[in-house]
Amino acid sequence: MAEITGGELLARCLANEGVRFVFGLPSPEIDPLLASLEANGLRLVPIRHESAGAHMAEGLYKTTGSVAAVIGNPGPGSANLLAGVITARHEGVPLIAITSQHALGIVYPSSPATFQGQDQLDVYRAAVKWGGPVFSWQRLPEVVRLACREMWNGRPGPVQLEIPAPVLYESGDEQRARIVKPDAYRATRPEASAAQLDQAAALLAGAKRPLVIAGSGVERADAAGALLAIVERLGCPVITSTAARAAVPLDHPNRLYGLGAGADLAKREADVVLVAGSRLGNLDLPFDKYWGDPATKRVIQIDLDPRHIGVTRPIAVGIVADLESALAGLVAALGGARARDGADLARYRAAGDAWWAEQFRVVTDWRGPGLHPAHVMQAVGERFGRGAIYVTDGGNTSLWAQWALPPTRPRSYLSILELGMLGTGVPSAVGAKLGNPGREVVCVTGDGAAGFHFMEMQSAAREGLKITTVVFAEGRWSMEEPNEQLLYGRTFGTTMGDIRWDTVAEGLGCRGFLVTSREQLGPALDQARAAAGPAVVCVRTDAAANLGIPQDALMRFIEVYQGPIG
Repeated sequence: MAEITGGELLARCLANEGVRFVFGLPSPEIDPLLASLEANGLRLVPIRHESAGAHMAEGLYKTTGSVAAVIGNPGPGSANLLAGVITARHEGVPLIAITSQHALGIVYPSSPATFQGQDQLDVYRAAVKWGGPVFSWQRLPEVVRLACREMWNGRPGPVQLEIPAPVLYESGDEQRARIVKPDAYRATRPEASAAQLDQAAALLAGAKRPLVIAGSGVERADAAGALLAIVERLGCPVITSTAARAAVPLDHPNRLYGLGAGADLAKREADVVLVAGSRLGNLDLPFDKYWGDPATKRVIQIDLDPRHIGVTRPIAVGIVADLESALAGLVAALGGARARDGADLARYRAAGDAWWAEQFRVVTDWRGPGLHPAHVMQAVGERFGRGAIYVTDGGNTSLWAQWALPPTRPRSYLSILELGMLGTGVPSAVGAKLGNPGREVVCVTGDGAAGFHFMEMQSAAREGLKITTVVFAEGRWSMEEPNEQLLYGRTFGTTMGDIRWDTVAEGLGCRGFLVTSREQLGPALDQARAAAGPAVVCVRTDAAANLGIPQDALMRFIEVYQGPIG
């Protein structure tokens, strides 16, 4: 009879679920788990703040599809973790949040005298897909299965395991707690029926002007190839949601920029629209102003989660299914469907190109003398190329990144454009690098966003992770200034003060470079890229240029919050 602790048993359960990384900090309540990680093939990555651990799990999942565990120790540790878990819920990121707890005799419930005795199950209930406590050593495998089943059910998301210290310290016979492989207790993902695929294929093949919309679900399902096969077979335009920039290459001949005039025209004229892996949320402006009369078009929507079907646009066909198998099935069902002649696509592209040229004259006409953030983004893209993983963070900085960074392959462009949580960039880049050690990882962030979790650059240095972080530094919360100036003629609370991020980086064990002129930009990026370990480039971008957002793009961003204008 082999006796193992609850910590050893939990480590085995996590490894069984494919977990390779655990992000968190030590404490007596969780130490039996930490002591068992290495022997079970798991790597502990200590962090500087618990919510950063959740963002590391986010970067890992978005680039690899792998799930991680994150630790929140009793009281403040679990409270710190919560913001990252909420982000994961909104971003569709599966993670296992392990909230450790004190002895059973002083919690459930806790009296007002209990040190760090908050009810963590109540705190997390609204933030996770499922959460539950483990009150006995023997139930650890069962409760892990309950959590992981819900984690992958429908759209993935975070789950919580609340584990009191005595359960992890308790020992028992390993034969009494059976661990079951995931494919022996979880069903396969739903598949589209032949009738549904035939119905969708008939609508698309018979359409005069079909249109395809790709959401981030296409990337998560590794279904980009099948989606493009549909687009090319139909010879139709394709648009990505704001969060799915990498689902279709930016320079694909059928792609239209989703929030530009060419896409507006395609959306209004389309008679059949295939929406794959997208909710068509407000950030994609699903208003009749842009899409036209719903009665004039038939919408086919395919999504893994039934709650996403028909949320903002009425549908003709709704299919709840795994996107990879559904889109592959749709390719087959389309058979020899004839491609359109390309005249409409050429017209849309011409309208989109004209709109782009006009809107982005604020960039092309910029002559300085300062550094325009779009020009800096272009320089970053020229150095690191389309093979890198880009992690974007910040307000206006994330917008310039969306417009100016190069095309990437799927799962290689991480943005904050779902929940909009600031500060995810640096820790997400750490997670992306852990999952992709052979690829270059670049984080571009505003200095407001950088301030949330910049200390994780020390985590990167400690873990030997070569990532490059470019901080667009103006010392201001630039995105917040226009509204204050417009309404009150002044700003309040938007001045942060200048920070030498390169100097801070040096103190954290990274290489640091300061850029204040165009002449310094290229050499600094080259040196950062050549550095043996993590590097930070602090770029003094021009505040006026950063505020010069193209007007149509700015008005559309306002419409996200206020609804259609005009």
